[in-house]
Amino acid sequence: MQQTKNVKLLTEIHRKLTLKGWEKLQSKRAEKIIDMLGKGMLVTEVNDTHIENLVDTLEDRGFAPATINRYMSSISKMLRYANQRQSIYHLDRMPHIQWQDESNNGRERYLEPIEEKEMIKLLTEWNMVDYLEFYLFLMDTGMRLGEALSIKKLMIHNVDGHYVVNLPKEVTKNNMPRGVPLTERAKLIVEKLLKKAVGRNDLVFSHLRYWTCENTWRRLRKAMNLQDDKEFVIHCLRHTCATRMAQSGKVELHFIGQMLGHKSWKMISRYSHLIPNNLRDAVNVLNTFNKAS
Repeated sequence: MQQTKNVKLLTEIHRKLTLKGWEKLQSKRAEKIIDMLGKGMLVTEVNDTHIENLVDTLEDRGFAPATINRYMSSISKMLRYANQRQSIYHLDRMPHIQWQDESNNGRERYLEPIEEKEMIKLLTEWNMVDYLEFYLFLMDTGMRLGEALSIKKLMIHNVDGHYVVNLPKEVTKNNMPRGVPLTERAKLIVEKLLKKAVGRNDLVFSHLRYWTCENTWRRLRKAMNLQDDKEFVIHCLRHTCATRMAQSGKVELHFIGQMLGHKSWKMISRYSHLIPNNLRDAVNVLNTFNKAS
């Protein structure tokens, strides 16, 4: 039994591919991916959330889209190797690989108000309110898709009528726990779902799956005539949350980073150009001080 389990280790698949003459750089990238996932990770355990977290980690490290794609190519090769040998590995399904747009100039794609209205209109017409509410929840919290789908009833706390989701380190991408306050809209969505969650360990969004959320989003993108916009992905709901806070000029960058769970300043600073007048105001403070001295 233990021997069968060892065969399914990513480290073992990496070893086999290396013996078959895997290109050296790609093999090195695969080693780094295994380190990020954990050397005890089985190929059958790798899911969409792991891939999403890998992309986020590589972005946090400042890697360009083209470089991230090289890493995705390495994990994809290991997964395909297992998928082509179902009698040994028994993969339920291939995780969705998040290929990056290499022409991306660093601009963070977010939803314009008119696009949000169109999204609401279409999903309402399709009677897909569950997905609409979930997408709005992501937009209002800035959570990653995998984080939101992992929320359990016991993680939600009502503090004097204000709801906070306490994400444990096991759920977050960077292994750092964080509390995310809910907007009134997100609070209403959660309140309705909590009535259906009987046990404290029940998932709040138990009726949704990672891949169905992705598929519904692709349908939405096509209906909105945005199929050629490779940046219009679910993750842009997270960017929408950060962008709206930054554009308001009322939320400091480090608080935005805290809410989204960014550890590196490089990731937080992506939104600095959106803050109206804040840096200008800072310079004015210095100007005033200089004139007085």
